[in-house]
Amino acid sequence: MSHAREALRRLDASLARLTRVSAFQIKAASARLVEKLQATDLDRKAPTEQALEALRRRLAAFYAGEDPHPPARWELRQAVWLLWNGSPQGAEIEGLMQAVASAAKGSARLALSLIEAWLRDFVAASRTVAAGGVAIKELLAAAGDPRLQAWRDGQHRFALFDAAEGPGRVARALLSGPQSVAEVLNAAGLDHPFRESGGYMRAVLRELLVKLPSGLRSAAAEATLVRALEVLAPGGTLRFGSELRGEIARSLLAAWLDGGPEPAPAMRDRVRDFLLRHLGDPRTREPDWMPVGEAATALMRRWLARLSLDAFFDLIAEHALDRQWRYRRAFWSACLKRGAIADAWIALGPALVSSARSMRDLAGSYGRLVGANVDRNHAVLLMRIGPLVLCEWSHNGKLRAWPAEWRNAPALHKAEYSRDDLTGLGLPFPSNPATGSGGSTDGSGLVHSGSERGIWQGSVAELLARRARFTITPAEWTP
Repeated sequence: MSHAREALRRLDASLARLTRVSAFQIKAASARLVEKLQATDLDRKAPTEQALEALRRRLAAFYAGEDPHPPARWELRQAVWLLWNGSPQGAEIEGLMQAVASAAKGSARLALSLIEAWLRDFVAASRTVAAGGVAIKELLAAAGDPRLQAWRDGQHRFALFDAAEGPGRVARALLSGPQSVAEVLNAAGLDHPFRESGGYMRAVLRELLVKLPSGLRSAAAEATLVRALEVLAPGGTLRFGSELRGEIARSLLAAWLDGGPEPAPAMRDRVRDFLLRHLGDPRTREPDWMPVGEAATALMRRWLARLSLDAFFDLIAEHALDRQWRYRRAFWSACLKRGAIADAWIALGPALVSSARSMRDLAGSYGRLVGANVDRNHAVLLMRIGPLVLCEWSHNGKLRAWPAEWRNAPALHKAEYSRDDLTGLGLPFPSNPATGSGGSTDGSGLVHSGSERGIWQGSVAELLARRARFTITPAEWTP
């Protein structure tokens, strides 16, 4: 190994004389050799749990004065893996961490293992972890071994081993800055498989999630979102599996929970699709969304309601040839914009289920119309507004409304609906108060008549005002 170190020093000296080679290239070449050297000089695999627990008891006995035999060097090398875990933590055994740190000053191999163990078992706000970071900083300042240079660089740039400051500085660099996400992770030493699943990376992610909402409200929101999603799910797989799903979803949605401006459609769709991919649809996988919280989940439901509503009217435009669709879309879009539609669900006839477009737009979140008396090209939009369930049919179908507690009120989010499920007697619709016309008194549903004059719209608006305490004006619903 001494020959390898000497070869590395000679290579660095030679590269420094090559003036036409950039500093980045020199560093990259050296770093590759350092990595190879470390791979042969450091075994990152910790001892077995059984061996570590036996060592913990043995070292605790020595430092308590119950065992006269001081730890051997091999025991100190292994002790790094129990310093910040178990009970008692090795770092809580008075004298042990100082002994390990002192031994590491003369051994780059032990120093590297100490760093690996600290990054793996890192816990924010831990007193012993903070003390370990201080010991590592002192070790790096005192040691000149080239194998530790990357960690010295990380400390200089990110205050990496400052337990209170380091994770936040790495998180800020991941969200914005001149370097790519991959370059930041490499500079922080967190792109190695051993470290990307450790406690320090978990702390970085939590810091990133705290900072993300303000970043999504900034002028650089789109770039921030792209970088954040790359960090959160590299290669399409969520870091730490399901452990941080609730925190991730809350952070991604928090920017728009305070009544501020809606996100740009492209950003909203990117966030929505990411959450659908990794948490599923809250309308059909409610338990997975419980850690997210009611407010953030309600926002996601409204975004999905928009998705269902847009898909419904796109399908009407494509298949129904209904002259009313423009007015219907304008009316319900206005209700959605005002936040009245808390939930929505679409059910498709057999011909529409096979439509590539509907499958893509709805991402599998829809029900099916079944039964012999269902038209293959029909679609139904179910909406929840206050205490009411409303059902819009495509083509020339009527609009129906029920109090949600009525037994024949259709439930949202079902996989299948028959025609009878969606056509039961419901509430009467009052006449349009402005014209005295329209309405439907028998509970069989409202015909979309007089769209250009706002006849049926005024009738629905009156029903919503009476039953859901939601008011909407012709200026809002007119296309």
